[in-house]
Amino acid sequence: MGYDRERFVGYVNEGLLCCVCRDVLRRPLQAPCEHAFCSACISSWLLHHHTCPEDRQPLDVGSLKPLYRYMRNDLNRLQIRCVNAGQGCETVCSLENLHTHEEECDFAFLSCSNSGCPAQVERRGLEAHLSECNFCSRECPNGCGHTLLSTEMSQHNCVAELRSEVEMLRVEMLCKVEEVRREMESRLDSQRRHMVQKESQLKNEVEEVKSQLSRVICDVRALLGAERLRRQELAEIELEKRELLELLRDLHPVRNQQSDDQLGRDHLKEDRQTFGWQATFQPLRHQRREDSLNLPSVSLHSSQALNGPGCPPSPQSGESARKSGTQSVTLDCIKKKSREVTVI
Repeated sequence: MGYDRERFVGYVNEGLLCCVCRDVLRRPLQAPCEHAFCSACISSWLLHHHTCPEDRQPLDVGSLKPLYRYMRNDLNRLQIRCVNAGQGCETVCSLENLHTHEEECDFAFLSCSNSGCPAQVERRGLEAHLSECNFCSRECPNGCGHTLLSTEMSQHNCVAELRSEVEMLRVEMLCKVEEVRREMESRLDSQRRHMVQKESQLKNEVEEVKSQLSRVICDVRALLGAERLRRQELAEIELEKRELLELLRDLHPVRNQQSDDQLGRDHLKEDRQTFGWQATFQPLRHQRREDSLNLPSVSLHSSQALNGPGCPPSPQSGESARKSGTQSVTLDCIKKKSREVTVI
């Protein structure tokens, strides 16, 4: 809103009036169409309209600009009465100096600076009011440190005030201590629950480790037992192998003797063929054949296997056949044991 036209002394040009409120311009702004407005008036107008209020041409806030300098000078030279003219101020000043005068005008009403006082006092009578104001506060003259109002000065008791203050501090301290105690209890409870959970978790882990350890111990014992059995079997196989080797070593002379006997028989056969032994020893041959019929069937078959179909059986040939069979069985056992040792 602009300045009231009734406050001005003398003639006011129509170009210095607001096109909205029709009062003298306050903080003026100018449109591109050269119409002037109060800043508050044109801002309120443009909230609901987008045209100039005078000629209805398009207008927005961004197109507004300050008033021309010669118009500002004419506006500042206008003579205006003080806003406190109703209280008795007769000052008339230029519009340019109005703000400075109003800050120093003795007829301006001010609020009392005392807390709680609702009085509105003129600037020229403010000091007198503050000296008599009932809401004026000052420190206790006895030195208790309390700030008292003028009405409370006669009823003030320093000891009672200090006691009440100490009691308030004690109650406040007790409340704080209780709050801290509750907070500590809640923290301890949470920590206790956490520790119980951790303890149960650790117990479960220990039990699991124990079960795993027991399984490992059982597995190790089983492996040790299997290893012990394997070593026993290896020891037994080694012992049998040694026995078989000793038996084989004992059988080597028998094989050499059999080879010598076979060689002698071959030479004898050649001699007999040379000198015609068949006619000479024919009765003896029949006699040996009759004796061989009386031997067991096992000896007969063994001698026939050793001597062949054309040779007469003899006790030495039966013993040789038995030893040869034993040697073949022994060799088979040695081969079998060797294969078992290799597999193990």
